[in-house]
Amino acid sequence: MAIYMVKCPACGSATELNDEKDFGFCTECGTKILTADAELWTEPDAPASDDIADTSDSVGHDAHIVPQPDAPEPAPEPEPAVEAPVAVYAGPPLTNAEHLDYLILHQPQPLDSMVFHSSDECAAYANDLHALVLELRGRYAAMNHAEEATCLDFLERGIGYCEYLDTRRLKFLAGTHEEKGRTVEDYGTYPVSKSLLKEIKDTREQFVAAYNGFFQPKIAGAKAALEDTKTKIKNLPGALRFYHSFCTPLMGILTLALFAIGLVPILMKLENLDLRINIPIAVVGGALFIAWAVTTVMWVVKGGSARQLYKAADRQVSEVRTYRAKLKS
Repeated sequence: MAIYMVKCPACGSATELNDEKDFGFCTECGTKILTADAELWTEPDAPASDDIADTSDSVGHDAHIVPQPDAPEPAPEPEPAVEAPVAVYAGPPLTNAEHLDYLILHQPQPLDSMVFHSSDECAAYANDLHALVLELRGRYAAMNHAEEATCLDFLERGIGYCEYLDTRRLKFLAGTHEEKGRTVEDYGTYPVSKSLLKEIKDTREQFVAAYNGFFQPKIAGAKAALEDTKTKIKNLPGALRFYHSFCTPLMGILTLALFAIGLVPILMKLENLDLRINIPIAVVGGALFIAWAVTTVMWVVKGGSARQLYKAADRQVSEVRTYRAKLKS
């Protein structure tokens, strides 16, 4: 067995090939290379074959490649620049709902639910998902972006599809063998093209930016309205701001509880009762409760516009939090 450097017929990069395998894959672009048809890398700085580990991804035998003489290992070849295809929808004019129906109808299987039995199946999955992602990118560009609901649904589902393939290598079941009386599964790996993964990642980033673009103006508007409301609250009379702080249900419960703690033991004539403690507690608690009740009435009677401002501020804070929670990273 020996490992040789061969030239990829697709991208021209040097890649490793096992002479005991029927075929392998380019580690740069993922192209399938038949051992019998492989073109030996004949550059003067080609690496020695005997010092390279067996990293072939496929199972095979009977390769016919003559070993190359020892030579210094070459510097890694840069991946060739691949111009991403422009995703343009060229079909008949459709409504947003029809584009969304297409997306739902063509939903792929998540990667974690797939079981591949060959490198060809791995390649088919990666290529089909890549083609679907580019199709969705073109379809979204053709949608009416004024229809927010369908656009958001389309983008959210499209982002999920892009996340199905986020690994450089796919694993497939190549066969089994017996070991110590039990069956052991043998797995191979299929290298996914870097350019393919990059296009899927770029599409996800575009969809995320478009999705967040629907909420960012709303967040900015809610924050601006909140700042305006806070300014108006600061300009309210001090008495109204005090009423708002003091006239809360919690304050009413606390003052009433303090009054009850001091008064109830007196009414029940409990043993070991110390009137020097309970009477002041009851008096203070009762006074605070009466003050709370009076200020609450004053707040209801005189604080109509002020109460509306505080309600508006609470609503705007809730809106900002809701919109921010919907943003995707």
